[in-house]
Amino acid sequence: MKLSEHNNTNNSTEQYPIINRYVVYCRKSSESDERQIQSLNDQISTLMPFVASHGLQIVGEPLQESKSAKIPGRPVFDQLIQIIEDGKANGILLLNPSRLSRNTVDTGRIIYLMDQEKLQEVVTPYQTFKNNPYDKFMLNLLCTQAKLENDNKSVNVKESLKLKAERGTFPGKARPGYINNHEKPQGLRDISAHPVYFSLMRKLFDLALTGNYSIERLVKEAGNLGIRSSKSGKPICKSWMHRILRDPFYTGRFIYGGKLYQGNHPAVINDEEFNLLQDIVEGRTKGRQQKHSFALNGIIKCGECQYCVTAEKHTRRYKNGTSQVFAYYHCTKKGLDKKCNQPYLAAAKLEGQFGDELTQLELIPKFAEFAFEALEIVKETDSNVTKGSQEALQTALDGVNKRINNLVALKISPDNSDGILLSDTEFADRKRALVFEKEKLTQQLAQIDPNNSEWAEIAKDSFDFALFAAKRFKKGDPDDKKVIFKTVGSNPILLDQKLQFQLRYLFIRYKEGIKATNDKINRLVPTNESSNQANLENFSKSPLWCGREDLNLHALTNTCTSSMPVYHFSTSA
Repeated sequence: MKLSEHNNTNNSTEQYPIINRYVVYCRKSSESDERQIQSLNDQISTLMPFVASHGLQIVGEPLQESKSAKIPGRPVFDQLIQIIEDGKANGILLLNPSRLSRNTVDTGRIIYLMDQEKLQEVVTPYQTFKNNPYDKFMLNLLCTQAKLENDNKSVNVKESLKLKAERGTFPGKARPGYINNHEKPQGLRDISAHPVYFSLMRKLFDLALTGNYSIERLVKEAGNLGIRSSKSGKPICKSWMHRILRDPFYTGRFIYGGKLYQGNHPAVINDEEFNLLQDIVEGRTKGRQQKHSFALNGIIKCGECQYCVTAEKHTRRYKNGTSQVFAYYHCTKKGLDKKCNQPYLAAAKLEGQFGDELTQLELIPKFAEFAFEALEIVKETDSNVTKGSQEALQTALDGVNKRINNLVALKISPDNSDGILLSDTEFADRKRALVFEKEKLTQQLAQIDPNNSEWAEIAKDSFDFALFAAKRFKKGDPDDKKVIFKTVGSNPILLDQKLQFQLRYLFIRYKEGIKATNDKINRLVPTNESSNQANLENFSKSPLWCGREDLNLHALTNTCTSSMPVYHFSTSA
């Protein structure tokens, strides 16, 4: 071939430029739809108009992945790499380089494909990275910057968690019987007793301390009590029961990073009980057993001398061979042969007095259905408001991130080598303002709890309790009765054979609400022609049930449930 022909051949080849074919890649960090605000559909909606306006040739459907890019091993990303290696596409279209990679391994794979000239372009709606040294450097820099953000965040999080532990707050999910206080500002959140399950955990430990219950039986008792794992919401299994019985968290301490810390959460059991429990679990002792058990034994004081009131059982045997068992309460001062004028009181009469008080907390079952319906309405409304706020803040945060990226790109642009477009002072000032705005938005976003519906469940538990407490107290065992009494009342005193106690604030309001509601129903709605809508309105518009007329139950539940236990029963009780 002549030299002239060789040149003509090269010229003819240059007349056919490479046709770029793009594959669209969209990724969100979390596999949970609720935790990632910018959804995959939103990314596609942003990219498709860009494709149409620039006439890009797209290969196949957009690739979508819900997985973090912090570490290698993303299946859809591997599929993207394979498409490029097979020559089906030579360009990538995505929203932002941080969507592509946040680790050095995957970043290296992308750069290597460009070195092999299998990947010609990485395109975003805001900038294009071609297969040349400068653009490859910029792409690598932005992906490395995304990794740096993750690394710094990891270090900061670990340090924050350690400081949180030193302040006495367990940096993790609360154990069964406790609740994380998400309503407090970030940095001040702690762990407190769950208004429903804390007292149930105490009962479970009381059963374990008798030494008469195997692990299997304790698992069954936990299921009967309704105790569930705080992490998964599933019933407690055998392995979890072993962990619970050996966990110092229930003594007010916790282990974090291999170190034992003193916590600021309330203890379920004391140190002596915990040590005894370890002996029982390890089989070194059988624990203590009680001959008799009474519902209100040891929690009532004598109204005359302030001594504790105890309970006893005596069997009277008759000459005809029959016998009769008598149970009664009396002041312990009388048992010490000291003077106290308070007479004995039959156990059935004393417990019956409390049972009569419980009947005044019974709400009409049909009306309770309206209460549950109203709670669901409020719960759904709050969920929509929270979701809207979260989406708005995330949109604003994404906008700030884009502005930061554009600012960095402008600063390091070849056109700005002499600082004509953006000087160092202007860059520092604008970046400082954007970083401050980003931190503020990030903090506001972190304070939003997408699952903030615990108050509704607490309110529902309260209604469930009131519906069945009287029946359960009448038919329950002494342990059930004791928990119910502690839930409803406090400071019990026995004086002149009358049980006196103070209703807890929630049940004072509850009692007033029931009376007002029943009076209103009897006055406005005919007995033989009840109106569901009227009953629902009676509930939802009553200031005793709701803080406002827009079904806001937060005022009552938040005020009343934080400082008192609520016993939960299933509707089959």
